[in-house]
Amino acid sequence: MKLDSLYLDRDRTGQGATLFSTAVAGQQGRILCTIYTVGGQGMHPVLIFTHGYPGHEKNLDLAQSLRRMGFHSVVFFYRGSWGSEGRFSFNGSIKDTQAVLDFVLTDTQHGFDKKNIFFIGHSLGCITAARMIALYPEVRGGVFLAPCDFGKMYLLGKGGKSYSQSIACTIEEGIPYVNGTDSQTLIREIKEHLDTFSIEPYIEELAKKPILWISSPEDEVVSEQAGTLSFMQKLKNYPGHQIQWHRVASDHYFSNIRMEISMKIANFLLENIEHSRSRFNYATFEEELNNLIRRNLAGVTLGYVAEYFQVSVPYVSELIRQITGRSFTDLVLKLRMEEAGRLLEGSVLPISDITRLSGYQEASYFMKVFKKYYGCTPTQYRNRVQEAGSRPIPQETPSRTQKPSDGNPKKSDP
Repeated sequence: MKLDSLYLDRDRTGQGATLFSTAVAGQQGRILCTIYTVGGQGMHPVLIFTHGYPGHEKNLDLAQSLRRMGFHSVVFFYRGSWGSEGRFSFNGSIKDTQAVLDFVLTDTQHGFDKKNIFFIGHSLGCITAARMIALYPEVRGGVFLAPCDFGKMYLLGKGGKSYSQSIACTIEEGIPYVNGTDSQTLIREIKEHLDTFSIEPYIEELAKKPILWISSPEDEVVSEQAGTLSFMQKLKNYPGHQIQWHRVASDHYFSNIRMEISMKIANFLLENIEHSRSRFNYATFEEELNNLIRRNLAGVTLGYVAEYFQVSVPYVSELIRQITGRSFTDLVLKLRMEEAGRLLEGSVLPISDITRLSGYQEASYFMKVFKKYYGCTPTQYRNRVQEAGSRPIPQETPSRTQKPSDGNPKKSDP
């Protein structure tokens, strides 16, 4: 996975990445879902998006950008909202989220990596996400965006008119967008089930899992006092917790910093993916990768590497960068040049043979790349090692945006 995949389209073949519209069976009918799938074979980490009330902000931009990074993204709508069947209720939203999670856990068609399931919740969606993260060991972690803790808001409203008015206005404004209910019914539902619609009761279990929590002191819909500050104060009782809290200056929807939060979320997810695959061993990955490239210096491609490890191209690309500190392009060049240097030092092979054994087809192009890399010609390199016993050091590496060369000269090659 590469961070620049957030804003660069890489798959222009028309194959692989796509979306599926599906309906998950819920207690009151069909729960409408859209699944944004990654291109490439193998299993892929999966993100389940849970929207707020009533769900004006659906975070489809995040679903798309994180899909480009290598994550399957599942977007769905609670019963009685945005086309899903049934009567809307807050408790029903929780049950619908559970139904979608069960669908992901049992699905065999879409390549969901069930060791890497994350929730991304916004506002009310943080409550439903929190329950799934806390209660399902299969869920690895999640992201909370502008968390709305209705239980906490209601309790604060009992002691101050402003919070009481805030929760009433929030619910009333959403009524035109949901079916089969009214504001009095929804407020009564919160009153009768305060712990159900609160995040704090799950703090002990949430503290055990990686969670990115993003809030804003300027949130005009859910104040940090109601949604965040109390939770963070109690979190101090759990040393060693894995919750990262970021405060940003924005509105409830992060309207002015969409790219910024995309990058924060992407970095968080990359740090917390479990790297265990059918042919993948995190501890030995770099050694196995280097050996794979050395065996195929002339024709190695990123697609070949991804297929070998049975992961997606974006996934293995970012993994290479994380583990080796180099892009795939840089790593291939480094290993080709190391092989050329080894042959120049330890053999009397002509440059034409070293060209081929280093993964290049044309000696003139090989010499151009070699000189740019080491600052001297192959002959000068060999003479310096033999006469002075000193080995030239690399001078320059190619741009990380370039594609690995196949050994033939191209305008974009190093």
